[in-house]
Amino acid sequence: MRVAVDCHMVAQPRAGDAGNARYAQALVRALGATAGPREEVAALIAHAEAVGLLPGAAFCERVPEENVRRLARDAARALARAGARAAVFTYAAPLRSPCPVVLAVHDAAFRLHPEWFSRRDLRVLEAVVPRSARRARLVLALSETAKADTCAALGLDPDRVRVVMPAPDPRFAPDPTAAGRVRDRIGLDRYVLAVGDVHPRKNLAALAEAVRRLGDPALTLAIAGRPGHGGADILARAGGVWLGPVDDETLADLYRAAAVVAYPSLYEGFGLPVLEAMASGAPVVAARRGAIPEVAGDAGVLVDPTPEGIAEGLRAALEPATADRLRAAGPPRAARFTERAMGEAAWAALREAAG
Repeated sequence: MRVAVDCHMVAQPRAGDAGNARYAQALVRALGATAGPREEVAALIAHAEAVGLLPGAAFCERVPEENVRRLARDAARALARAGARAAVFTYAAPLRSPCPVVLAVHDAAFRLHPEWFSRRDLRVLEAVVPRSARRARLVLALSETAKADTCAALGLDPDRVRVVMPAPDPRFAPDPTAAGRVRDRIGLDRYVLAVGDVHPRKNLAALAEAVRRLGDPALTLAIAGRPGHGGADILARAGGVWLGPVDDETLADLYRAAAVVAYPSLYEGFGLPVLEAMASGAPVVAARRGAIPEVAGDAGVLVDPTPEGIAEGLRAALEPATADRLRAAGPPRAARFTERAMGEAAWAALREAAG
C-alpha cells in the first residue's frame, strides 16, 4: 500500500508555520521507518530542497506551493500519479482526491483565540478547515488535549479523530561540546532561548519582560524563528538577539548550550520545541497551557505565562541544582515520544482510511 504526505511547506524559504512543516517531515520519517514489506510513502513537495529532508519517502511528487492551484487541481493529479491509497494533508484538503484524505489539524486556535490572527488568515481558515475536516475520512490530532479542543471547536465526532504524536528528530540529543560551537559561531554565551515562528500566541513580550526582571546583564534573550503575523512589532518590543531561521544542526546546538529554553506560548496543540529541547538535554521553562503539560510532564518547569510567572520559572531553572535535574530528566521524557509509536499510529490511521 502506498500513501502520500503533503510536504509542500518543507524547505519553504518564506515565513510560515514551521511546526506544520516539521510535523510533516517527522511523519514521513516515521512512516518510512515503520512501513511493512509492501508499504511505502510518497511526499508531495513544492521545493527541490525538501528531497534531502525527507529520507523516509520512497519518492517525491512535485506540486505548486500556491494553495489554490495545489488544492484545486495539482494535488489530485500528483496523488493519482503516485498511486496513493490514502493521503495526509494539513488543515486544508484538496477539492477532489482520488484516494481518502486524512487531515492533520494541529489545533483549533483560530476558533479558540481569533484575536491572534489577521483578518485575512481568519477568513481563509474559517472557509477551509471546518469543511476539510468534515470531508476527511479521519482527522489527526497531535495530542489528547488537541483532540478534545479541536472536536469541541469544530464539532467533530471524537470517534473520527486519531492522536499521532510527533517524535523528535534523532539529531536532538545532548552534546557537552555544543557551548563552544555556539560561542564561536554565533557569539552567545549565557542565554535564554525561544524557538518558533514569531506570532502573538508565542508570548515573547512577556518572556522579554521576564528576562529583564531577572536583572542579570550577562543573560541574553535569543530568539530563533521566522516572523509570522505581527512578528516585526513583536521582535522590536522583545529586544534581545534575533537569530532568524536556523538549520537543525545549529538549532540542536542552541538547545544544548542554552541556560534555559523558554516556551511561554499561550496555547499549543503540542509544542514541538519543548520536546526537542528536552531531547537535547536543555532545562525547559514552559507555559502551563494547552498540550504543553502533556508533553513536558515533570521534566520542565511549568508556569503561568505572565511576566511574573515566567520570571519565577526562569529563576528556578537557573539554579544549578534545578538545572542539573532538568538536564537529566529531559532526554528520558523525550524518549517516550518515539518514531516507532508515531509511525505505527499513523499507519493504523491510514490503513483504516484506505479501508
